[in-house]
Amino acid sequence: MKKLYIFDFDGTLSDTGKDIAFSVRETQRHFGVPLMDEKSILANVGYGARHLIERVVADSSAPPDEILKAYVNAYFDHCTDTSRLYDGVTETLDLLLSRGDLCAVFTNKPLPITRKMLDFFNISDRFSAVFCPENLTNRKPDPEGIIRCMEQTGIAPWNTMMCGDSKPDIDAGHSAGVKTCGLLFGMGDREKLLAAGPDFLASSFGEIADIVF
Repeated sequence: MKKLYIFDFDGTLSDTGKDIAFSVRETQRHFGVPLMDEKSILANVGYGARHLIERVVADSSAPPDEILKAYVNAYFDHCTDTSRLYDGVTETLDLLLSRGDLCAVFTNKPLPITRKMLDFFNISDRFSAVFCPENLTNRKPDPEGIIRCMEQTGIAPWNTMMCGDSKPDIDAGHSAGVKTCGLLFGMGDREKLLAAGPDFLASSFGEIADIVF
């Protein structure tokens, strides 16, 4: 039976932390607010760019939309400076596709940046659907993106698995009624990830292909 694997982006497909942190600090510097260390910045990743900026540039008196635009522009320019795919991503995606399964992306990352990075890593053609805040009404942990992925591919919930490194990924999967895989190698808070109760766990990207559901 054909399966659908839905993947988060940051901390799942790619190790993006340094470029996110750099872009945040560029935005903080531009608006004259205190610079934060990388760990503190990345603790706010997972719920989308607006959520991130509201927390890391909170001291600025500038309009929130202006700050968000500045961050997105900075990140678009720097999103491929140091980011890399996790080991085994391309090989595992190809294996899943060779079995007749389908892959999709559901992320809170801005769509232009997601598209740029998928193209940069030469994996755009592996995904039958890509959903981001710009082509959805609701962000994770809302399950809308998972539901849209299933609608677009024609795969039922019981043959679908959401894979991600953070609590919003698992919460969205549970809400959509699909299986969930928590990725232990990513950027998300491991304690919160485990507390969310994923159905499966993977310590490397390649282990995803071995999960039976």
